[in-house]
This record gives sequence, structure tokens and C-alpha cells, in this order.
Amino acid sequence: MRHSSESSFDLLLTKENRKLSATFWTPEEVVQTAIDWLKLDAESKVLDIGSGVGKFCLLAAEKSEANFTGIEIRKHLVEEAKRLQDILQINNCKFIHSDIKEIDFQQFNTFFYYNSFCEHLAINEIIDSTIELKESLQRRYEDFLFQQFENLAPDSKIITYFSGNLALPSNFELIKLNKDNTLALWSNQQKPKLHTQN
Repeated sequence: MRHSSESSFDLLLTKENRKLSATFWTPEEVVQTAIDWLKLDAESKVLDIGSGVGKFCLLAAEKSEANFTGIEIRKHLVEEAKRLQDILQINNCKFIHSDIKEIDFQQFNTFFYYNSFCEHLAINEIIDSTIELKESLQRRYEDFLFQQFENLAPDSKIITYFSGNLALPSNFELIKLNKDNTLALWSNQQKPKLHTQN
């Protein structure tokens, strides 16, 4: 099943999740730009960090042969993503209910990050109160991401959206930036380590 527009995808959401779409779920034009920039293929393994209802993964999987994994800490959002996946009959993505700290980043070569931990700093706009939200957790998660990104293989890619304050390791170079500076493509320019024989 294919949807024809942003609104038709959102109509598949539950009423509660549809209300959150404009603030928390990735716009379709952002998905399309990310796909155009990344030039994904069947060897691409993409991790969506904080996948919510799975909108990025599902829309991107429709447009690409890459393999997508969405990681989400809220179980009810993972259930919604899987329900939508069944409706859309998409096979090249999966959704995992887990804390991001339980994920092995070495299994992936491409990452999507839509300011996933901003709720910890929010005053009014939050998805719900089913998880603990506090500033110290936001810093802890972003420190964890930095450490994981630092150890990624050369040529690994990161797409960030509305994440201008996210610190990335120095080996990541900005490759593309959209006109309003909200969407960015970063690439790990670190050279492969040479193994010498003694």
C-alpha cells in the first residue's frame, strides 16, 4: 500500500498521534531530502534514533532498498509503528522497543537524528508523561551518542534535523545543509586504520 501525501499518511495514525505529527514526526519533504542526499542502497543499514511512530523509517523504506531500524523507548509508539508497517506492507524496516543505550551502533552505517532528547528540556511540548523527563538525562544521552559516533566506521553518515546543538566528533564533516539550516548531512572522514605486519 502506498500513500499519496503527508496528510494521507497522518490519517493512518491514531487520533492522539495525529495531533502530535506537526511537532514530533518527521515531515515527508525531510524524508525525501534525506533519501536524496544519502543515496542509499541494499547495503545501507539505517538507525532512526527515537523513531516515535516510525514515520521516517516507513516513508524512507518505501523509497529505498536500504534496511531501516527504529529504536524507541515508548512501547505504545513502537506498537503504533508496527501497526502502520502492517498496513503499508513494508518489509525492509523493523522497530525495537528499547533504550538507545542497549543498541549496538556498529551494526549500522547511517543514522537519523531528529532532536530525539529535546523533550527533556521542554516546558510545554512533550509527547506524554510515560517516561522520566529531566535535563540531566538529555545530557547523558547526548554524551552517549557522541561516544558511539566517535567509534563509527569511516564513511558512516548522520542526518540531523533541528539538532543544531548536538555535538558531533571532529571526524564528522558537514557535507550538506538545507537552506533554512535545519537539515544536515554529516560524514565520517576518518581514514581506515592500516594494519601492518611486523
